[in-house]
Amino acid sequence: MEQTQFGRYVIVAELGRGAMGAVHRATDPLIERDVAIKTLLPNLPPEVMDEVRERFLREARSAGRLNHPNIVTIYDVGEQDGVAYIAMELLEGKSLQQILKETPRLPLATIADLVAQVADGLDLAQRFKITHRDIKPANIMVSADWRAKLTDFGVAHVASSSMTQTGTALGSPKYMSPEQVTGQPLDPRSDIFSLGVVLYEMLVRRTPFERASDTNVFSLLHRIAGEPHAEVTRIDAEIPAAFNLILNKALGKSPDKRYQRASEMANDLRNYKALVGGTAAPAADYAKTVAMPRQPAKPAPADPATATLIDDLDVFSKSYEKQAQETLLAEAAERQRKEDAIRLWGEAEEKRRLAFDRERETKAGATQTTQRRSAALDLLKQKAADKTTSVGSERAKKAEFVAQLDERLRAAFRYLSEFATVLNEATPVSDGKQGVMFFGDRTGMILGEGFTDMRTRDLNGKSCADYVTFKYRVRFPRAEKLEVAGQEAQRVQDRLKAMGVKHEVALRKNDLGQVTHTTFIMAGPFPCQVLLRADYDEPGFTLDLVNIRHHGQAKLRLGPEELDDDVLDEFGTWVLGADNAFERFLKKRA
Repeated sequence: MEQTQFGRYVIVAELGRGAMGAVHRATDPLIERDVAIKTLLPNLPPEVMDEVRERFLREARSAGRLNHPNIVTIYDVGEQDGVAYIAMELLEGKSLQQILKETPRLPLATIADLVAQVADGLDLAQRFKITHRDIKPANIMVSADWRAKLTDFGVAHVASSSMTQTGTALGSPKYMSPEQVTGQPLDPRSDIFSLGVVLYEMLVRRTPFERASDTNVFSLLHRIAGEPHAEVTRIDAEIPAAFNLILNKALGKSPDKRYQRASEMANDLRNYKALVGGTAAPAADYAKTVAMPRQPAKPAPADPATATLIDDLDVFSKSYEKQAQETLLAEAAERQRKEDAIRLWGEAEEKRRLAFDRERETKAGATQTTQRRSAALDLLKQKAADKTTSVGSERAKKAEFVAQLDERLRAAFRYLSEFATVLNEATPVSDGKQGVMFFGDRTGMILGEGFTDMRTRDLNGKSCADYVTFKYRVRFPRAEKLEVAGQEAQRVQDRLKAMGVKHEVALRKNDLGQVTHTTFIMAGPFPCQVLLRADYDEPGFTLDLVNIRHHGQAKLRLGPEELDDDVLDEFGTWVLGADNAFERFLKKRA
């Protein structure tokens, strides 16, 4: 029988289930608050139950001591019918892991801000001498307003705890610190290294020590323990050199060479534009500015077992590299052999063609008939050449349009992403009128909850931007009343529910108990959305607007040259109600 209640918390729905536990959506009836209830499955095997239960309770003890806007809040812990549970903050949004899978690289300012928020949370944990030990994108939740929350303290270690686990590697391999790999004692500076790995991945879409050719985890662990990472500017020259400095310090092999406090890393991230003037440091001074030496030495192992692990990793790595090099040389030799064979075949075919042409010209002679036939053939050849040139020109032109549309749509995504971030920080009051369903045009509406997403499609083997979605919501500064008579109330209520608008209902009845009027009380928020899509078949863009400044839908088509920075900026100021240039542009295109 399914549990319907844990303590005073009433279960609403199951959000997810794993091998060890489940997460439910629930309500706290005392204060009418939605919460997440995390439970252990009651039917776990006895041999693992004790360990899992201790890890489960450790999460409650660790995170429960930390009250911070960037750490999931633990409200309560208890047991119901033999099942342990934790009541915690219900997080709306996506994990950073999902965001990295679904979107191209976020704007640099957004990346720096999200990682700085996590560092803020880690700094508080550091004050309590708590080491998370499993910092990775899957354990970082991001809300619609781009608030980062650190979750899952199930493998956290508290310095005062008797459960020290030196020699036990807990965490995800790609994000482990050198201390975790080699079984050294851990402190919160290990989390700073793992957060540096997350920052690296957000910038270049891979972690610093993984390679596509890896067939097992040993090569990865070896690199983490003793090899330097490639600088992100070598992978993407558009990334400011300041991120090299931050990553060099966060990814120091020795904890003493890293940031000593997570708050220091957060401060550098928020001021990355001011580091080395936003440009790379001179080569002569570079070694002085970074925390990690250019050729770092492997950290000294704590005991003979650790030394053996590192030696084994070293032998395996060298053997693997030797095999890989031999494979590459063999493949290169095979490619050269095929290229030589094709070249010789082409030369032979060319000789045969020339001999055939000479023989044909000798037999044809110089008669009038032959001349006319040659003229006709020359004309056909010219037409074929013209057609080939025309087709090639058309293909080149289409490829140019594809590249142009892809670049402009990605530029629009970057602009709208930054616009949404700042919108969520400012929650501005609109300077103009905003159309609201059932209420008409209203002034003083508050904007917020901005969100931007981009999806791609495969076009001739290349990943191109397909469409960009930009959403935000508007709300009244205070609750407004809407009075509806008769049966119209049901239609209004259905519409509000479909739009996700929170509201309250008050009924007025006549002497016979019949409802004559319904009053809806609401402040919003009301959804607004624009869908910007690239049309690669007939080059251009389509914009589908829903409730943008006016209630209802509008559609617009732009030519490939028209989606420029000026139009994007006019759209932004129009959303804010500060200028109507974009609306005039809409009316001209109607």
